[in-house]
Amino acid sequence: MAFYYKDIDNTIFQKYSNKGNIDELVIISGYIGPEPVSRLKHLNLKTRIIAGMYSNGINKHLYDSLDSSVKQNGNLTIYYSKIDVHSKIYIWLEKNSPKYILMGSANFSNNGLQTNYRESLCDVDLNNSKRLMDYFKQIINQSTKSPKITVNNKKVFNSGLIINSNSVTLPLYSNNKKMRNYVPTKSGLNWGSGSSNGHTSTGDAYIAIPVEVIKKLPNFFNPFDIYYKSKSARLRKSEPIEIIWDDGHVMQASLEGKQVVNGISYPKQIASYSNKTRKQLGHGAKSILGRYLRKRMNIPLSKTIEYKDLINYGRTSINITKVSDGVYTADFS
Repeated sequence: MAFYYKDIDNTIFQKYSNKGNIDELVIISGYIGPEPVSRLKHLNLKTRIIAGMYSNGINKHLYDSLDSSVKQNGNLTIYYSKIDVHSKIYIWLEKNSPKYILMGSANFSNNGLQTNYRESLCDVDLNNSKRLMDYFKQIINQSTKSPKITVNNKKVFNSGLIINSNSVTLPLYSNNKKMRNYVPTKSGLNWGSGSSNGHTSTGDAYIAIPVEVIKKLPNFFNPFDIYYKSKSARLRKSEPIEIIWDDGHVMQASLEGKQVVNGISYPKQIASYSNKTRKQLGHGAKSILGRYLRKRMNIPLSKTIEYKDLINYGRTSINITKVSDGVYTADFS
């Protein structure tokens, strides 16, 4: 039996999808993320996905992003189960016959595929393939391509930290008695301005997570597993997420750093990351967020962002909504 608990993303997209004469991939996943769904177009395989945990509705931004991937990928069909299905099953077929099957705990999202050790998949004996395909057919017969869409009442906050049940408004500035409201010159949106220390590069940026958010909504950003041990401390202090911005842009991001609240370790900032190398991107992955925000505000990389720039743009904060574990929407409009 093959058992996978590391590099699950590569296992799905490379190891099995490129084997033999595979011509179809079937995915049953409780929750799905827009970024891996968009990458399916590179497989050139007929792909059917059943999203299992949206029987009560799906966030509009998430649906729009997934629907965009369907329109861009003629091989892709996404069904939304009308009953709750929390299974995570991956089936590769050749001429309608299952050839490889993986089952386990990994959702088809960056958070599920790229968090080593926490999630796992193992192969399933093909002798069970008939029962498994019967299960798939039963679920797909109780699914729809047009799910109920849930729309959050849009709340635009210009400043300050505001916390609701499923959303938070994170300020992009700091304040003190001496300087009042200001954007730090070498951290936050200007993280890359401290590039002389060798740890950052031009355009790098992050969004700070105030401790008040953790205290009031301790499950909004998942805490780090204090019992997880690895050779790299970095792995213990980061978790992949996906952000769907108000303009439809999907960004790979990471919950990073560490702040301890009530004895529990939580992330302290949101930063961008990428599976691509610096050479492929043409710049560092940490600058994806900074470059994106600067483009929206029409501010060049060479300029230090100031509080007045946020005022001129019309927003001094970003509204973050949690869609599911590892998937968030962000409003900077």
